[in-house]
Amino acid sequence: MSSILNRHLIQKIFHMTEPKYWQQSKEFLSKVDPSLEGLLLKHDDYIISSRGEALETLLRAIVGQQISVQAAASVWGKLANKIGQIKPENVLSLSFDDLKACGLSKQKTQYLINICNHFISFSIKDHSHWEDRSFESVYQELITIKGVGPWTAEMFGMFYLLEKDIFPIKDIGIIRAMNQIYGDGNILSKNQIIEISEQWKPYRSVACWFLWKSIDSEDVQY
Repeated sequence: MSSILNRHLIQKIFHMTEPKYWQQSKEFLSKVDPSLEGLLLKHDDYIISSRGEALETLLRAIVGQQISVQAAASVWGKLANKIGQIKPENVLSLSFDDLKACGLSKQKTQYLINICNHFISFSIKDHSHWEDRSFESVYQELITIKGVGPWTAEMFGMFYLLEKDIFPIKDIGIIRAMNQIYGDGNILSKNQIIEISEQWKPYRSVACWFLWKSIDSEDVQY
């Protein structure tokens, strides 16, 4: 079975769908940035999609902070096995030490608990809590949760809401990829990185998904 068929099968199993703007965004980015064009062609079968689970996306983003994709997958596997169905009540039913034993730091453990408490306090049970809202509104809500900073909120926007124009300026992977592609391995300044990213509007999220793909064989998925 081809890689494309495999991906479509996975999407069907997990109810994952690609963004409506996907093809249009790739055509746009190929035209405005020759350096991205080759990357898009190389990973032509790559498709980003949402898991459709807000809590899982946030918890995965916390787990993935400042560690590799492989390390995050290992920790998440242990955590998911212990939690079972990803519901705030199930997470909170476990002790602090049980959660931490999955490979989390004390801080990350507390952040997971804080997120679950927020979901319970606001009775967040499905997508209706997030729909028909601007990303700025969602962002401002999320960063009130201790442990959810700009990067985590941006990952939620990119991987759950599938917002098309988010640029996580402090993401280590994005910086690394851009240094390789646009700086010939040299360190680009923050201003240079921002200037390069401006040409990708309104599809900066899509550019970032492919930049991550360029430096990691495993798909980045929260």
